[in-house]
Amino acid sequence: MQYFFKQHEVNFKEWRKNYDGIPDAGVAFLKHINSSHFKPDLELWNGKQWKKIQVEAIERCVYSFEILGLKDVLTNIVTGGGKTTIIGAMIAYMMIVHDQRKFLLLTPNTIVRSRLTDEFDPNSPIYIYNVFPFFFNSYLPLKDRISLHIMKAGESSSGVRSGNILIGNIHQIYERTDNWKVIMENVDSLVILNDEAHNTKAEQYNDLISKLKPKRFFRLDTTATPDRLDGLHPDSEMIFVYSIAEAMRDKVIKRIVVFHPDVRKVQLTYEDLETGKTISAEEVPWEEIERRKIPARRYITSLKPMRQQIAIALELLKRQRMAVPKGKDGNPRFKPLLFVIALSIKDAENISRELEKIGPQYDVNKFLLVHNEQDEELVEQAKTLNQNPHPDYDAVISVLMLREGWDVRNIAVELLFRKFSYKEVDGQKFSVYGPQVIGRGLRRMGKSQEEWESLYVVDHPILKHHWLWENLKATEYPETLDPANIVIDEQKIPTEKEVIEKVEEGESTLQEAEEKIDLSKLPPTPEPPEVVEPIYEWQKYLDEFKYDLHKMNISEDVAQIKSLNLDSDMTTLDKSGLPEINVKDLAQVTNTENWNVDELKKQLTKQVHSIAQAALLEYDRNPDDRQAYLIKVIRQHIIKRFLLGKDTEEAGEKQLRILWAMIDQIRDVFMRPELIEGVLTNK
Repeated sequence: MQYFFKQHEVNFKEWRKNYDGIPDAGVAFLKHINSSHFKPDLELWNGKQWKKIQVEAIERCVYSFEILGLKDVLTNIVTGGGKTTIIGAMIAYMMIVHDQRKFLLLTPNTIVRSRLTDEFDPNSPIYIYNVFPFFFNSYLPLKDRISLHIMKAGESSSGVRSGNILIGNIHQIYERTDNWKVIMENVDSLVILNDEAHNTKAEQYNDLISKLKPKRFFRLDTTATPDRLDGLHPDSEMIFVYSIAEAMRDKVIKRIVVFHPDVRKVQLTYEDLETGKTISAEEVPWEEIERRKIPARRYITSLKPMRQQIAIALELLKRQRMAVPKGKDGNPRFKPLLFVIALSIKDAENISRELEKIGPQYDVNKFLLVHNEQDEELVEQAKTLNQNPHPDYDAVISVLMLREGWDVRNIAVELLFRKFSYKEVDGQKFSVYGPQVIGRGLRRMGKSQEEWESLYVVDHPILKHHWLWENLKATEYPETLDPANIVIDEQKIPTEKEVIEKVEEGESTLQEAEEKIDLSKLPPTPEPPEVVEPIYEWQKYLDEFKYDLHKMNISEDVAQIKSLNLDSDMTTLDKSGLPEINVKDLAQVTNTENWNVDELKKQLTKQVHSIAQAALLEYDRNPDDRQAYLIKVIRQHIIKRFLLGKDTEEAGEKQLRILWAMIDQIRDVFMRPELIEGVLTNK
């Protein structure tokens, strides 16, 4: 995404001296946030960070709106740089200066929504306007007029009419006609704020913005990674950039130190559950997985390299814990955590089991496993980990559920078991998900801004995560580690001087980079990749889809599947009836011998709900009220194709057990975004 503000830098610096040309209330607001009286009620308050990042970003938003006449702007700020605070400041500015009363705060997922709800709820202990005194003097009564409405499934649209700050994703407006109607009929002027803006499907978001333009007074997009792998990005103007490299140099975030296992001792391989073969990391179709063409659940990390890298990560965690400063009571001020990124759900479960075996030696005993089929209670626990400097858990294992919006300062070690893809344009590499995952561990734990804090990352060289040092300016521990004899020399961990030199090897800001190149000579922006056509005839597609009974993902032992003696010509259930399968044998190979029919029905119902939620997460990461409709579609498909026209309550045991054996194939069918697009747009 191109930096817009370069041509205005000189005039902006001059304008900052007196704030000429804006309303008097605006001048008063900007002078207030720059004054020595402005003191947030925040333990980790960093005055330098406030002046260099947040105040300047706010000033650029005001300058762009008031002086340049821009209504759609974007700030590109590193995780931990204070994006939410900037959003809060601009809401206050628009209320104070322009008498705006309606603010639409868009979020990409429930994790971000939950975080923003905590920060903008007047009853929350971390309510942003109690922490940051943006309302002052005669404007203080405005704070009491703020009311919050969360747009989600089951919530009445009446809150859209009465609330000042509306929080939700685009689908609560785009597809909820009642919410849309209230906005169009009752809102004359709207301020739009889009958190994690890169994560929005450009075509849908732009369509919504286009429809809201007659009512849009101002729009602010915020993100740490504006460029997407698909070539799409928000259509706003990027007015401010504060990169990871700058933040590391300024000690606003942790420095990133990468540790590599010895490739001769740790040979990273994966198990292909479909073929039963062991393959190297280079043979895994990572790009196809990231583009959602192949389900990640097909692969798991081989146990030996998994154990080896877990041992390295635990040793690093031990060292991080030893380095924690003591409080006045003599105890560590906080508890460092391990964050593990798994490839698939089964991969995460295997990692959890291995941690149970190895962890106790390192006083690592309690693990939080979070994935899209997990109980909502555990997801909620993950969201609240940041509320306690000494959380109950020692490690968190995630299957890409905790990327954007999950902010836990205690993350001290990250272990990557999957590759994150990147695209390369003119020699420059762009990655989205990788930096987002690393960003979960970048927030500082302590409050001394003069001391370095480090995030240790265990990364296998075969994954070729070059973006770690090319984009994030990470430094590498100079020696590879032998998991059988882990020796870490603290003196060899990069020093402050070495880190700063590393950061300053390249341009530290986008502005500086553009000063060194002639933008007119750059090649044209590449066309985005071809978009897969939605399956609008989705009912026909589902009716004709060929399920294969020989590919039941029911056991690691292929011989067990063969023992069922399936008819080789019987590849779908809708041909000529059910194959001759012994019910007891089927129960045994599916590990459901202890399930009676009622339990089987219960588990199948749970799976249908899980598939619907996971499909929406794959589609646009927004599980919402559309899930109910998708559940209905999946149920009807199952009744038609697997239960001979009967509901689960009426179907026989054999049909139900075959359905259970085929459930992974059904899940893979509905995990195709192009199918979900067709289902949701052509009802």
